[in-house]
Amino acid sequence: MLYQEIVEEEMAIMDEETPDEPSKTLSPHEIHVPLHSLMHPPVTIDSGRSTQEAIDRMLDNKVGAILIVSDGVLKGIFGERDVLLKILNKPVGDLTQIPIEQFMKADPQAAYVEDSLDTAILYMAQGGYRHIPIVNEQNQPVGIVSIRHIISYLVEHFPQEVLTLPPKPDNDAMKSREGA
Repeated sequence: MLYQEIVEEEMAIMDEETPDEPSKTLSPHEIHVPLHSLMHPPVTIDSGRSTQEAIDRMLDNKVGAILIVSDGVLKGIFGERDVLLKILNKPVGDLTQIPIEQFMKADPQAAYVEDSLDTAILYMAQGGYRHIPIVNEQNQPVGIVSIRHIISYLVEHFPQEVLTLPPKPDNDAMKSREGA
């Protein structure tokens, strides 16, 4: 029996065993959770500091992004993807001598403490972000929300739905793949 036929047979069996009731969706109450209940304290570094200092601070605090501030006001964000895409395997020079401003994303999209989960998800989806700074009215960082925080919230509030999701292989992808 071909692999494709096996997959189709398994999918048919799963469809028979899956109840016809709709899957649970987030109610307005659950999606309008204020960001202050999801956010974590931000890790910051002053503008003008070296890129190496920013990387070291991220490693020391075990975070994927660091906020760059000047006089306490948000100026940029620098994350692990910046390291991967802008620094690794590139002839950038001595990172202890290069200011973080050279690699940070200046004036990042930010949300406010009173904004809700749906706002953070919207900003992340539109901008392709993994982290959203949370600021006060003076644009001072008071927190950060990452995609990991959002996933943790969803798993915590919808454990059964997340743990029992049936696999849905992309049958077209399986047809086109060859080799290793």
